[in-house]
Amino acid sequence: MAGYRPHNGEPYRLRENPRVKRRLAELTRSLAMKTKVSVESLTDELDAVTKGAVAAEQYGAARGAIETKAKLHGLLVERKESGAPGDFASLGTVDEIVAKVRSELGEQAALLLQGALDKPEQDSTPEADIPAPSSDVLN
Repeated sequence: MAGYRPHNGEPYRLRENPRVKRRLAELTRSLAMKTKVSVESLTDELDAVTKGAVAAEQYGAARGAIETKAKLHGLLVERKESGAPGDFASLGTVDEIVAKVRSELGEQAALLLQGALDKPEQDSTPEADIPAPSSDVLN
């Protein structure tokens, strides 16, 4: 339909063409270098900024560089609310809320929510967070 001859069940025949192979290698190498340069070079630059800021006792700048580095590597994700106040007010059950999250944010978000809801609640009293001292500490 596109104007090409049928390849008799060999749809990847062009990949064996030396000119096509060479061009694919060029494109792949270029993309790999761009990705490597962007992540690694930015990380190196942020490390240098952090060291300089700490040396100058500019801890706010150091914190900003560390935060940016964490975002770059996917360790820190900014979250924001989705929807207007009251969007979930009409939902009565947990299943309805999970279904709403699934339709708005996707299956992964719904599974994360369901996992969080399925965890047993822990005692949230302040005393529960403080471990009992051992007898060695008292002596």
